[in-house]
Amino acid sequence: MPLSVPPASNLTVVIPAWNEEAGIGKTLDMLAGEPRLSGAEVIVVDDGSADRTARIAAEHGARVIRNWANLGYGASLKRGVRAARSELVAWFDADGQHHPADLADMVETLRRERARAVIGARDAASHRVKGRQWGKRVIKWAAEAAVGRKIPDVNCGLRVFQRRALSRYLDLLPNGFSASTTSTLLLMKHNAHLVFHPVRAAKRIGQSSVRPLRDGLRTLHTILRITVMFNAIKAFSLLAGLMILAGLVYGVVLGAIIGQGFPVLAAVTVLMGVQVFCLGVVCDQVSAMRLERLGGAEGDGEREPAEEPTRKAA
Repeated sequence: MPLSVPPASNLTVVIPAWNEEAGIGKTLDMLAGEPRLSGAEVIVVDDGSADRTARIAAEHGARVIRNWANLGYGASLKRGVRAARSELVAWFDADGQHHPADLADMVETLRRERARAVIGARDAASHRVKGRQWGKRVIKWAAEAAVGRKIPDVNCGLRVFQRRALSRYLDLLPNGFSASTTSTLLLMKHNAHLVFHPVRAAKRIGQSSVRPLRDGLRTLHTILRITVMFNAIKAFSLLAGLMILAGLVYGVVLGAIIGQGFPVLAAVTVLMGVQVFCLGVVCDQVSAMRLERLGGAEGDGEREPAEEPTRKAA
């Protein structure tokens, strides 16, 4: 690469921000201070903030895109990715948790490994909010069950993608915080070449927007979404099996004790179990068609092919 070309000229860093005036300026300064990210475009998607987030971001040289309302973390990421035109696109949080040096290392790893994506895996020394750990563990368990593989970190907000590999999945990403989890699972489900890179997360700047009750319900919604989208047949089969087993046990035991035949309630429970299994088959087929339609030929598990030299015409 010529010395006149900035090292990250083919990278766009997308930063979703909602009322992050306390941290957005420092975050942008840190990014600007990393030499290996020189030349990268920074897009701050202001998600309907009621403070000075957008003004501070613009003053620090970022390209600012404003949502007309608070549409959500995932919605902001998707809008930023669609606005990018570079070969690579990174997700970076606005609250100062991530280190630009980690992002620069991840970009280098993606290029070296010719991977589709590199996802941050927070180490043991990373700052963690204790009240959110139970939800993260449950989501991680559900995600690993959905894809049948261990996942070092399912929802770290620091990640870098080949833009064309991510763009095909944007319509499947939710508008909320589960966009990170869903993007990880989509790539893994299609056997895309994915690399997890160790990173260290710092304590966030400013006040968190997390609320225990609201986000607890969102956690349950995320688990349900993951289950239905990625492993519907297993989940529905388990529920159907439990219902059929319960109905049979109840019917046999009660029928043998009373001696008046198979109870109606037991028969209804068994039939409901069969219906749940059939519903699972339908959901699994719908999910598979949806994933295949947007996944294209991504599922080859291959590295990004090297560019072939241009041949001169004879």
